Amino acid sequence: MGRKPKRSRGSSSTEEGSSTPKIRPPPKKMASGKEDSLKSLSPELQTLAQLILKQAQQQQETLSEQFKDVGENLSKQIRALDTKVEVLSSDLSKVRERVSATEHSAEFQASEIQELRRALEEERRGRVRADLLTERYSRKADIIIRGLPCEKEEDAEKVFVRFMAERLGLDPVPIAAVHRLSKPTTSRPNPPLLVRLLNFHDRDRILKVGRKLRGSKDGLAVFEHLPPPLQAARASLLPDREAAAANTKGTMARVSIWVPPRATYAVLLVNGQEKKRIDAVDIVLSNKKGKST
Repeated sequence: MGRKPKRSRGSSSTEEGSSTPKIRPPPKKMASGKEDSLKSLSPELQTLAQLILKQAQQQQETLSEQFKDVGENLSKQIRALDTKVEVLSSDLSKVRERVSATEHSAEFQASEIQELRRALEEERRGRVRADLLTERYSRKADIIIRGLPCEKEEDAEKVFVRFMAERLGLDPVPIAAVHRLSKPTTSRPNPPLLVRLLNFHDRDRILKVGRKLRGSKDGLAVFEHLPPPLQAARASLLPDREAAAANTKGTMARVSIWVPPRATYAVLLVNGQEKKRIDAVDIVLSNKKGKST
């Protein structure tokens, strides 16, 4: 057998150089061991490897600088954002303090307004009550007689004297004035008779005796001359009085409407106990409110 020809070292080196070696991206600074490994390569490969390494180092340095610039820019932006966040946080705290102060102020003002409204309402009621009491006192000597037949060209004083004698059994008393509250009409043929007395004791005695006429068939009744709002308060209790009287029919219960002296309200009484009260002050204020709207 023939011997296999021996390969020369030069050809072996050429074949090994023909295959491209795998080179990993070098770090920024190569270790001395890797620099020594380049010496084992052929001069051509050493030049190529050094060129690749140099380019890789340049790219790494460029990227490093770029990353450094980006990092610095990001740090500046983050610091700027932190500053803005702190400013906004401070502003927000101030706004919250102002809002809180405004809320407390609004609550205080609402409370003050409520107090002022209550005080104003109380002052208004007090003024209306004083006016009613003043008007009632100015009518203290007056009495109203309802149900007296009205005659054509009558003498009101003679009508009153006859009423005192025939229906109340009382002697004539001194009077200051006597007249009908209005002229007779078709719907109101017998307007009430107003009598102004000179003596309060005579007025009280006539009112006391006149209570026995209430509920009479001819409709005769004697009342104190009350201001219109008090008359309205008393009249508004009439349906309640009729209902209470119907419920207590056949019993000894006493049902009446009373306007206490020096008062601005009317009271429904059943056996002397108060069942309902209507204040003339509320009627006056309600009428004023209705006119204003």
